[in-house]
Amino acid sequence: MRVRSFAKINLALAVLGKRPDGFHEIRTVFQSIDLHDELEIHESDRLQLECASLPGLPADQNLVWKAADALARKTGSSRGARILLKKSIPPGAGLGGGSSNAAAALLGLSRFWNLEVPRTDLISLAAGLGSDVPFFLEGGTALGIGRGEEIYPLPPVASMPLVVVYPGVHVSTAEAYRSLNLRLTSSEAISKIQGFCGRLSHDKGFAAGIFNDFETSILSAYPPIVEAKNFLIRRGASAAMLSGSGSSVFGFFLDEESALAAARVECPPGWQVLPAKTLSRAEYSRDLFG
Repeated sequence: MRVRSFAKINLALAVLGKRPDGFHEIRTVFQSIDLHDELEIHESDRLQLECASLPGLPADQNLVWKAADALARKTGSSRGARILLKKSIPPGAGLGGGSSNAAAALLGLSRFWNLEVPRTDLISLAAGLGSDVPFFLEGGTALGIGRGEEIYPLPPVASMPLVVVYPGVHVSTAEAYRSLNLRLTSSEAISKIQGFCGRLSHDKGFAAGIFNDFETSILSAYPPIVEAKNFLIRRGASAAMLSGSGSSVFGFFLDEESALAAARVECPPGWQVLPAKTLSRAEYSRDLFG
């Protein structure tokens, strides 16, 4: 069985403040894109995970392994699986690669092991693995609240080509939150995200309103990310933005030809420049298994 594990970008991200549990309360609009990793699942009498592109990470520390183990424990399944994880999404880039891998493992192994897992149980397992993981059970366009784990589907945006640039630097999520300068009150931030959600439609004009509260602190601290954003704007992006807490940026283009042309331009060493397009929830579900 092959399972595609799609990346995400954040069309909007507002941080409301710190919660009593130590996490930050956020409001974000997640959007699936067709850039993806792949999980290849084979029969085995025990759980095995292979990922050539993450040689320094022990298998049992990978979110795919943790998802498989959590699913087996929850359902009492004693079946094994040999999982090959093929990475294309840059790790630690704000694109949700690890979280997407975990959700793909939950969905893929539920089918591979012929398990009938209630949706509420899958959501609970996903939330226990990471704040972004529940979004990847459904994909498409969705509002995330709380830590990002509480998901509300939104109407699909118009299909849009984009280019993702990963400039080869790592941004610590913890440091990104520590460096935030929250200029808006919670009520102002909520109003801002509600206003953005209200503009989402089949019209491509929503792209002009994308925003990310992390941009102010992250861009000032990481010049290569500024350079990556400027790279997209100079190549004709109609709008460009940091994804999540970084370190990748994405830019929307008016047509696929323009996006592909931008992705072919020579870039600095260590960068990854990746053309992609947005995915609706229906496309996400249709293309998940292949």
